[in-house]
Amino acid sequence: MKFLTTTIGSYPRPRWFREYLKEIEGLQKEGHDIKIDMEVYKKALKEVIENQKKAKIDLLTDGQLIWHDFLAYLATKIDGFKMNGLTRYFDNNVYYRIPIAKKELKRKKSIIEEEMLMASEFEKNIKAVLSCFTLAKLSKNEYYSNDEDFIFALAEIMHEEAKVLSKITEYIQLDEPYLLYAKEHEIETAIQALEEIIKGVNAKFFLVTYFKDAKSVYPYLLELNVEVLGLDFVEGFEKNIESLKEYGIDNKSLQIGIIDGRNTKIEEISNIESKISRILDVISPKEIYLSPNTGLEFLPSVKAHEKLKLLGRIKKNE
Repeated sequence: MKFLTTTIGSYPRPRWFREYLKEIEGLQKEGHDIKIDMEVYKKALKEVIENQKKAKIDLLTDGQLIWHDFLAYLATKIDGFKMNGLTRYFDNNVYYRIPIAKKELKRKKSIIEEEMLMASEFEKNIKAVLSCFTLAKLSKNEYYSNDEDFIFALAEIMHEEAKVLSKITEYIQLDEPYLLYAKEHEIETAIQALEEIIKGVNAKFFLVTYFKDAKSVYPYLLELNVEVLGLDFVEGFEKNIESLKEYGIDNKSLQIGIIDGRNTKIEEISNIESKISRILDVISPKEIYLSPNTGLEFLPSVKAHEKLKLLGRIKKNE
C-alpha cells in the first residue's frame, strides 16, 4: 500500500498578497479599470507552492489564491452567468456571490488554464480543481427550463475544460461537497453529469467530498469512473467507516480527509494514526492519500503550514 499526501484546494493567502488584493478591490470600487498584476500573483503563487513542498506534500494545488467566491469562482469565467448578492457558503462564516444563469452558458475561453500553466512553472505535481453539481447548487438558474438541463450544460463546459487541463496536469479533482446534501431525485443526474466530464479525458480523476459524511450517497459515488475517492473523516468519521465496511471501495484509491481544515487546533499524531488504522482495518486500497478534510483557506497561514507538516510526519510513520 502506497501512502501519499495532498491538499484539497485552497490555501491561506500570504498576508502581503491579501493587502494587495484589498487595495485592488478598493480601486475597482472607486471606478478604476485595474486588474491583478500577474507578476504579483505569480510571486504569491510561488510562495504558496513552496510552503506545500516544504511540508513534504506530494500532490499540491495552486492554493486558489484569486478564488474570491470559493467554488462559485468558476462561474465568473463562464459566459451567461451574472454574479449577484452574497450568501453563506455551506455552514461556514464566510460568504460568496451567487452566480445566476441569465442566458445560455458558454465556455468562450478557458476557465483555469492560465492559472494552471503558471502553477506548472513551479511544480508539475499539481491538481486542477473543477466542479459541476456543486457549482449548480451554489447558483440560481433563470434560463434553462429545468435544473437537469442546467447541470448538463455545466458538465459540457467542464468536460471541455478538463480536456484542456489534461494537457497541463495528469490530476483533476472534482470538488463536489453538495453531493452529500443532494435529494434522492438529484443523485442520478449528478452522477451522470460527472461522468460526462470524465468521459474520454486522459487524466487521473479525484472525486472529493467534505463538510459531512457520505453515507447517504456512498453507493452512487462508487459508480463513478474516478481513480480516487475523497471522504471527510473529520466531520463524518464513523458513518464513513460504516460505508467502507458495507460497500468497500472497489478498485479506487482513497483520499482520507483526516486533518481539520476549519479548526486551528493542531491534532495529536497518535489520535490521527489510530483513526487511519481503523480505516485500514476495513479496506486495503493500493493508494492512500492523506489530506486535510477541506481547503485550508479557513485557517491562518501558520496553522495551515503546521497541519500540512503533520501530514508529512504521519506519512513517514505509516
